[in-house]
Amino acid sequence: MKSHALKSATLAAALMTAAGVASAQSPFCNTNPLVIADNDPVGVTATQTIPDSFTLTDLDVSLDVTHTWVGDLIFTISNGTTTVVFFDRPGFTGTGFGCAGDDISATLDDEGAGGPVENMCGNLPAIFDTPTPNNPLSAFDGQNIQGTWTLTASDNAVGDTGQVNSWCLVTTPVPVELMEFEVK
Repeated sequence: MKSHALKSATLAAALMTAAGVASAQSPFCNTNPLVIADNDPVGVTATQTIPDSFTLTDLDVSLDVTHTWVGDLIFTISNGTTTVVFFDRPGFTGTGFGCAGDDISATLDDEGAGGPVENMCGNLPAIFDTPTPNNPLSAFDGQNIQGTWTLTASDNAVGDTGQVNSWCLVTTPVPVELMEFEVK
């Protein structure tokens, strides 16, 4: 009986290790600098192709951005037919200007502990920690991670410039469920 229990435990551990392989590549990062042109509402794009195939249960987006006056910036992420505006001119109310702080070093997370990105405005970096996005990234939940992902960055006011230093997709795949089995 002990032999069967040991074999079962060994096989279960191997299955759990194999299940973790799907998320071993996360985060998926693009480290090619992307210059954000001043006052260009159309913006610039960067892509990354993810060959892994698994269903998402959660997606977070990490940004490392050097830019003066982050309240000018809008970021979207898209894959296939789904697009989410997850960062939309923090502090901008429709008149005046948004957050005057500089730089972003944050992971936007639907369950983030940093509070809404809209309300965040410090300096160096202005946006930091794990704020919640303007629109939920859960729009990607249930979709396959595989494919070409596009980040669009736009500057929507005059006078400030910068670049995206890197951006990452931080993923959580659907877990592999372990089935009960008997080793004979």
